Amino acid sequence: MNVLIVGLGLIGASLAKTLKKNTSHMVLGWNRTETVSSRAIADGVIDKTGALEELIPQADITIVNFYPDAIAPFIIKNKNLFKKNSIVTDSCGIKTKICRGLEKENFNFYFIGAHPMAGREVSGYDNSLATLFDDASFICTPYENTPRNKTDALVGLAQEMGFARTVVTTPEHHDEMIAFTSQIAHVLACSYVLSPLAPQHAGYSAGSYRDVSRVARINADMWTELFIDNKEPLVREIDDLVSNLMKFKYSIVNGDDKTLHELMEKGNRIKEEIG
Repeated sequence: MNVLIVGLGLIGASLAKTLKKNTSHMVLGWNRTETVSSRAIADGVIDKTGALEELIPQADITIVNFYPDAIAPFIIKNKNLFKKNSIVTDSCGIKTKICRGLEKENFNFYFIGAHPMAGREVSGYDNSLATLFDDASFICTPYENTPRNKTDALVGLAQEMGFARTVVTTPEHHDEMIAFTSQIAHVLACSYVLSPLAPQHAGYSAGSYRDVSRVARINADMWTELFIDNKEPLVREIDDLVSNLMKFKYSIVNGDDKTLHELMEKGNRIKEEIG
């Protein structure tokens, strides 16, 4: 099978490396900057590169790895190049805006949204890893009328690549859960290090500071798009977080040790139960 990786940054190149490591599929690759494509060939990360007009018609599965707002325009622009009945997917961390926008189009291929759930605090081809998706989840969000064999083919590819878990869900549920498991954590981390005391942390910090602040190392261009494109679920999570923070604040201000103790006990109990 021919798998085309469009965009050879951190995620795209890591997907290519994982495909080369764990499968026998032919890996085609394309990047806007040709020097990156040439390096990927030289490094053995991809088997073939060239012009999109040459590569896209050869691909049985195409994975588009761009910033959120560039994915749908790219697919629509090149819709006549994709192989008939092939699978076109993406790796973006939000799904509703992309999937519901493309659902309105008339394609002769099958678009299935996807999210390989892994990342790093750094970006670009040079930081890609063949191990990035070890123990990671692969989420796909097919339309209701997507043929089962097409979804199974994409899930099967993820399993071949070595993803630890595969999840099939709706774009809306994906975005709701990602707002909680990922996006709110980045909002919290960035808010945390905006404290005027943050520059003075050396000598006073240990595991707690490191764990809470880690994902404040963020690609602001990409995450700005992700946050705004997932506005409603993320704002709901921010509202819940602020509400819980205010409960802690008022119990401390009022010296209400009973409520404070209950809040911490409840948090501890939930964490113990859900992991």
